[in-house]
Amino acid sequence: MPTVTFVTDPLCSWCWGTLPEIQKARAALEGKVRFELLMGGLQVGGHGPINAFHRRQLERLWQEVHETTGQTFSGIIPAAFSYHSEIPCRAVVAVAAAHGHAPWRFFEALQRAFYVRGLDLAQPEVLAAIANEFNMASDALITMLQDPAIISATRAEFARANALAAHALPTVLLDTGDGPRLVAGGYITAQFLVPDLEQRIN
Repeated sequence: MPTVTFVTDPLCSWCWGTLPEIQKARAALEGKVRFELLMGGLQVGGHGPINAFHRRQLERLWQEVHETTGQTFSGIIPAAFSYHSEIPCRAVVAVAAAHGHAPWRFFEALQRAFYVRGLDLAQPEVLAAIANEFNMASDALITMLQDPAIISATRAEFARANALAAHALPTVLLDTGDGPRLVAGGYITAQFLVPDLEQRIN
């Protein structure tokens, strides 16, 4: 079956704006295409709290994404927030490993927790509480976040995304058997994506 890879990141604002469109495409193409998640590691540079300038930049970005996509943003930026996404990316990889499939509902819950509820996804306890809603014990996730195998697998996803030149997140790739090929980079609607994918797989 052809595979669509959604290269994304829990802290990618445009990914949050695009996610409803990807979910519509998944529903429309169910049984025809397999959809996978690949963590892009968009924000893995700094570890310290963002300053007032960067907070204003983030607020402007969220307003732009909202105006373009209609997606909901609370505008809440957690206190002492560090814009570093490796830990939430590890959580996605951990839940995927535990459940044996791409954790789309968990990924959406992470993004909703950050963008709508204003929760800090750098805090393992926050991630664990969300994972608990998806039949994964909180202590199990916290342990997996520090597991060298999960850390290695997460960084391997970052490296793969980089090798696929998925620099403008989100990126949509399609593999029909001869390797992943670029379909779209940046915001895309299901109205465009579904017929485009159908044409490529037929």
